[in-house]
Amino acid sequence: MGGPWFPEALQDSLQHVPWEQKIKMSSSSQSSDRPFFASTERLDENQSMVSSNYARSNMSIAQFRRDRPGLGITDPNPAMPVLMAVVMLRPLDRHGGWRGGRWVDIPDLDAGSLACVDLRESWVSDLPHPFHTFHAFIPLSTFDEFCSDQKLPKIETLACPMTVRTHDETMLGLANALGPLMAKPTEASNLFTDHIFSAMVAHLASRYGGLQRSNVPSLDGRRYGALTSSQEKLVKEFILDDLTSNPGLSDLALYCGLSRSHFARAFKQTTGLPPHRWLMLQRINRAKELLRKTTMPVSEVAFECGFADQAHLTRVFTKAFGIAPGSFRRQLQS
Repeated sequence: MGGPWFPEALQDSLQHVPWEQKIKMSSSSQSSDRPFFASTERLDENQSMVSSNYARSNMSIAQFRRDRPGLGITDPNPAMPVLMAVVMLRPLDRHGGWRGGRWVDIPDLDAGSLACVDLRESWVSDLPHPFHTFHAFIPLSTFDEFCSDQKLPKIETLACPMTVRTHDETMLGLANALGPLMAKPTEASNLFTDHIFSAMVAHLASRYGGLQRSNVPSLDGRRYGALTSSQEKLVKEFILDDLTSNPGLSDLALYCGLSRSHFARAFKQTTGLPPHRWLMLQRINRAKELLRKTTMPVSEVAFECGFADQAHLTRVFTKAFGIAPGSFRRQLQS
C-alpha cells in the first residue's frame, strides 16, 4: 500500500550525517524530502529517519498517516535495489494497485499486518481509505552483508506479498519501538537504533528470506562466545571515556576486531546486557554520582552524561530509580 519516502538525495547528501541530523518530520508542503507517492500537505503525518551508520549503505524508516479518505492513485516509486517492509499501524480496508502495470487486489489488513515490496519493480497504489503505516527501506546490500557475515546464501527477495494477509507481531513491536525516535530525534541513540535495525534485518531474513531459522546465528546468542578480557576492557574504556559520544555498533565492533552481529552477541554474553542498555546504565549511574557529589545543575549533569536535555535525564532517571533527579538530590541534603 502507499509508497515509500525515499528521495534520491539520500544516496548522496546524507552519506555522513549523524542520526539526529537526518530526521525529517514534515507537516508542511514545503519539505524538500516529501514522500514520492504524495505531496506532504495531503498527509496528516510524515515522519522519517535515515541512517548511514548501519551497515555499509543507507537504511531508512518512515511513518505516514492520513485520516481522510480519498488520497487516490499514487505516483510510481523510483526503481532501486531496496526491499520495503510495510507494517500496518491501524486496519486498512481492501484496496488495490498496479505492480509493473498489472492490477493486484490487496485484502483487508489488520493492525500488525506486514507486506514486503521489491522496489526494483514499479508500484502504484489506489488509496481511497485512511491509513497509518510504518515503512522500513532496506537495501539489498544490507541483506548481502548480513548473509555474508552469517555465511548464509544471499537473499534475493522477501516472500511476504501484500496480496496475502500476513500478521507479524515482531515487526509491529519493532515499528512501535522506533516510532518514539522519530518523535524525539535528539534522544535517538545509535546503539539502540542499530540494535533494532539488526533485529529487524535478522527477523525478515529468517522468516521471509528463505533461510532456515536454525541456520541464522544472529538470532541465537548462544552460538557466540564472550568477549576476551582485553576486548572487554578496551570497549568499556572507549565508552566510558566520553559518555556524551554516540557510537554505533560498527564503531564498537571495530575496536574488538569483530563483525557487528558477533560483537553485539559477545558483548551481551559478557555483560548480561546489550550495548545500548549497558551504555544507558553507565549514563544514569554517572548522573547519580554527580548529583550526589557535586552541586552541578541538573541540566549540566544531563549534558555531562550524554542525555539530550534535562527532561530526557529526568524521564530515564525516574524510570530507573523511582525518583526525579532534583528530588533525589534534595533527599540527600535533608
